[in-house]
Amino acid sequence: METLENLLQLPYQTLAILVAGYLSYRLAYTGRDTTHRTLDTLAIALVFAFVAQAASAGFLILYNWKYPVPSGGALPLWAGYGASVGGIMVALVAAAVWRRVSVSAVPELLRSAGISSADRNTAAWETVINREDSGPSQITVVKKDGMALQCERLDDFKKAPFGPMILGQDGSIAIYVTDFRAPDSDDWEKVDPSHGDWGPEITIIPAGEISEVRIRHAPSLLGRWRRSRGAGDGSGIVGDVDGSAP
Repeated sequence: METLENLLQLPYQTLAILVAGYLSYRLAYTGRDTTHRTLDTLAIALVFAFVAQAASAGFLILYNWKYPVPSGGALPLWAGYGASVGGIMVALVAAAVWRRVSVSAVPELLRSAGISSADRNTAAWETVINREDSGPSQITVVKKDGMALQCERLDDFKKAPFGPMILGQDGSIAIYVTDFRAPDSDDWEKVDPSHGDWGPEITIIPAGEISEVRIRHAPSLLGRWRRSRGAGDGSGIVGDVDGSAP
């Protein structure tokens, strides 16, 4: 309690910078901070705090340029608070942009430059669930008892209460099952997870029951163009895993 009181006694500019650093860190790394140590957290928060401080100083310079403060005069309180809030907003925007580019664009740039091919993740599953911009289009989960569950078109459930699917940090998966295949069968059977006013039914598969996961990604137009240039020929369309048309 005493520590909190001491923090509240700090100048509002300092409090704004600390708030900006914390909120920006949470925005940029929520769900991706499992491997972060205390030093990592503090260092990243300080980087975003510096962004907020620089932005606040920039806003104050612009204000003083448009409305010069007389020598020895005091800056209006609302201008100081406005600059601090503006700094927080800039830091949050920077955190949002970093969250988008740090998982895909930055590792790709480092690989292209021959610097590093690592992405900091400790497992392949972490890389998959952290690529929020990868555009998954279909998912198939094979259980240890041989049963396979599939959501054929994830786009059909974009507006569902929990989104098209949930990939848990512990390896569990939740999907809206549209097809299933029994352990002793080679044929897929259709299932309708929608129940009218009741809403779509989501199925949760614990990590301990999963034997295999197959996720198909629909490349963007830019991705298709780049793939066609790299391949030289071919349609660039990935065939169905089981050999049948989706």
